[in-house]
Amino acid sequence: MPKETKFLRKQADKAERRARATADAEVSENLLNLARAYRTQADVLKAKRKQEKKRR
Repeated sequence: MPKETKFLRKQADKAERRARATADAEVSENLLNLARAYRTQADVLKAKRKQEKKRR
């Protein structure tokens, strides 16, 4: 599970870097939304993992 969250966070970082590098405002906004979605997925996975640990 940690590898998945790490992967998602790296993808978010890449999307943000590309968003800053592009001159097209619409593409930039779409990349920022993608980065936000990746981070949200990583947060959900982390919370789910934490919840599973509590149950044990």
